[in-house]
Amino acid sequence: MTSPTSFLEEPLALSAPLAREIAPTLCHRDPASGESCAWYHGFWQYLRLFDFITTPRDHAEFYRAALTPAIAAGQRRVLISGTADYALLHCLRWIFEAQGASPTVTVLDLCATPLRLNEWYAARHGLAVRAVRSDILAYSQASPFDMICTHSFLGRFAPEVRPTLVARWHELLRPGGRVVTVNRIRPEAPERVGFTPAQAKGLRERVLAATAAAQDRIDVSPEVIATMADAYAHAKQKTHPVRSVAELEELFHGAGFRLEQVVVAPVGPRSTQAPLGPTMSGGANYAQIIAIRD
Repeated sequence: MTSPTSFLEEPLALSAPLAREIAPTLCHRDPASGESCAWYHGFWQYLRLFDFITTPRDHAEFYRAALTPAIAAGQRRVLISGTADYALLHCLRWIFEAQGASPTVTVLDLCATPLRLNEWYAARHGLAVRAVRSDILAYSQASPFDMICTHSFLGRFAPEVRPTLVARWHELLRPGGRVVTVNRIRPEAPERVGFTPAQAKGLRERVLAATAAAQDRIDVSPEVIATMADAYAHAKQKTHPVRSVAELEELFHGAGFRLEQVVVAPVGPRSTQAPLGPTMSGGANYAQIIAIRD
């Protein structure tokens, strides 16, 4: 796990109110149900402020080790395939700056809110970023990428859809290009994972306690933050868990990738302090994956 002293600080106290402001307007609405993902993108930055969730920061050393050989070889074109905010872009900035290089990044997501956050972050730091609003399953690109990076993205897709997703990544990479990703492993999980009533109650209580302890960084009242926590815990969207390394190996091999690395490791000691529930750190184990298109 990356130590706080070695990793660049993120402007979460600034991006949290921005995300809360723009999410109700910009967030994607499901064409069938009419429901938007504002409950998610409007609240995510606050969960990060409270250090309750696992983000690319927790796996920054893995990303650095996985990407540095490609950067040293002159590769610069990166696709961020799905993102909740600018956290992965921030991680890429840290890695590329250490190599004295500048990436050319495309950030792709179905929702405009994380794209706007990436544009905001890129403008603050002079990064070359192209934000594309698209479903990754329908996305095509004439010039192939050198690297595709994601974090906790596979759980957004049902198991029967994942082969199409990974095949699309294969199509978007140049020969020798790599997918570098991290995903939680839940061996005993059901097909869909959501908050239990007890976990929802625990999240609300922990968010209120964290708000009281960090008033200098929180721009909303306890009542508002509690309402946001309730909406997050009771949202209909659920995670599709990945249960095993074997499942990942079959998925990537089936799409034509060579797996250079699949290592499962816990997030770290601090994760035990987080609330329980989907997306919470909660002592979880994560698979760290490097897949090469030969």
